Amino acid sequence: MPTTMELRPRNPIARAFGGRIPTAAGRTTLAVIFNASTASSFSHSPPNSAGAVPAYTPGGTAAQSPGANTTSLSVGGKRGLAYNTASLTDVFAGKGMSWAYNWAADPTGTIVTGAEYVPMLWGPDQSTTWAALAAAAFSAGSRHALSFNEPDHGAQSNLEPSLAAAKHIEHMNPLPSEMSIGSPAITNGGSESPPMGIVWLREFLQHCQGACRLDFVAFHWYDSASNFPYFQQHVWDVINVTQAANVERVWLTEFGASGSDSEVASFVRRAIDFLDSTGAVERYAYFMCADGLLVSSNSISSPIGETYAEV
Repeated sequence: MPTTMELRPRNPIARAFGGRIPTAAGRTTLAVIFNASTASSFSHSPPNSAGAVPAYTPGGTAAQSPGANTTSLSVGGKRGLAYNTASLTDVFAGKGMSWAYNWAADPTGTIVTGAEYVPMLWGPDQSTTWAALAAAAFSAGSRHALSFNEPDHGAQSNLEPSLAAAKHIEHMNPLPSEMSIGSPAITNGGSESPPMGIVWLREFLQHCQGACRLDFVAFHWYDSASNFPYFQQHVWDVINVTQAANVERVWLTEFGASGSDSEVASFVRRAIDFLDSTGAVERYAYFMCADGLLVSSNSISSPIGETYAEV
C-alpha cells in the first residue's frame, strides 16, 4: 500500500499538504482548508471499534446532460450530515436534515432527531463486525447502507475495482432487502492509471457483471468555490454513468469547497439549489458537521453553516 497518493492539484485536501495526502494508521486525519483563515483536522475514516444491475457498457448513451429535465426521484429531504461527533448534529435540529453518517457502522452516540442513521462499511478490514452492526442499524430504523469509502484513494479504503466488486457482493448483497444499497464512494480524481473517480466507477460496474446489489451510486467532490460549473458537470457526469448502468439515483456523500467564508457560503447556496432541483440526486452531505466547518462549538455560527441550515 503506498504511503502517499497523488491527487489532482485542484483538490483542496491535497493543496493543504502541498499536493499529497499522508496515510496514517487507524483513523485517517486530514488537515482540510476550506477558507482563507482556518486549518482544521477532521477524519473521514471509521472510529476504531471492535438490487443487481447490468455491467456498465463503455460508449453507452448518456442518460442526462447539464440542464436536462429529469423526473424527480426525490423531492425534499435530501440534505444530511457527515460527522465524527454525534452530539454536534443536534445544532441542526429543526433544519430539515433527513440523514446522517460517520463513515462507520455504528452511530457512536445519538444523532439529531428526525435523521436516519446510515451505516457504512468503510473497507473490507471492518467486515468482521459489519453484519451484526448493520443488522442493529436496520432494527433501529436504518433503511440505507453505504459501501466502501474512496476505494480509488490510496489513503482511504484503497481497493482495485475488481476486488471492490467481489467484496461488495460478499458483504453488501446479504443486507435486508428493505435496505437500499449504495456503491463504493468515489473521489473526483481524474487519474486513469491507477483509476480514480469516474474511471474507477466504470471499471467497478464492469466487474460487478450485474451481480452487485446497487440502488444508488455514491460519490464525492472537492474543489474551489469559484468552480461551480465544474461541480455541476461532475454531478451530471456521475449521473450519466450511473444511469447508463440502469441505476437511477446518486448520493453526493461528501463535497467541499475552498475559499473565503462568504465565497464558500455562496457556493453552498448554489449547490443546494442545484442538488435539490436535480431529480436523480437523492441525498447529499457537505463536509462536514465539525467545529470550524459547519458548526462552532455547539452552535451554527459561520456563514457556511447558516447557509447549509437554511430551511
